[in-house]
Amino acid sequence: MATQQVQERDFPKGHPKAADYVPESPEACEWARKNIHPKGERDFPVDHPKAVDTPGNTNHIPIRPGIDPAHPELEEFTGATPKVAAARRAAYLAQLPKVAETPMLPEGFVDTAAIAQKTALDFLMAQGHDEQTARVILAREGLDQVLAAKATLGAEA
Repeated sequence: MATQQVQERDFPKGHPKAADYVPESPEACEWARKNIHPKGERDFPVDHPKAVDTPGNTNHIPIRPGIDPAHPELEEFTGATPKVAAARRAAYLAQLPKVAETPMLPEGFVDTAAIAQKTALDFLMAQGHDEQTARVILAREGLDQVLAAKATLGAEA
C-alpha cells in the first residue's frame, strides 16, 4: 500500500515567496491588499470597521461619554427613549413635594441624630399622640427606648 504524501506549503497562496507565486493572480492581489501597507504600520487590520480604507467605517461618529454612538437619540447613560425619559422625569417631579430634605451638619455630614429623632416622633404620633405629647414622651423615655419599641412593634406587625 502506497503512503500518500501531502506537501506542506512553505508560504500561503499569493505570498511573493511561495513556490507557485503568480503576481497577477487573485490570491496574490488579495495577499498584497491585506499585507502591503505603503503608508507604514496600520492602526487597525484590513477590513476592520475602524480602518480608514474600509468602506462604511465609523471614524466620523463622535464617541461621547454615556452616549451610544449607534443611537444618539437615546438619553445619556440610561439609554431610555425620549418618551420613557419624559415619563421618568414626570414621576420624579410628582414625588418631589413629598420628599424631605436630609438634615446635614455644618461639616457636611448627614445628621443621623436628627433623622432618628424625627423617626421616633413620627412613630409616637402614629401611635395616637399629638406632637407636644410625643416630644414629652421622647424626652422622658429617651430616643433608644422609643426606637426599640418601634422595632418591637414593627417586628410583630
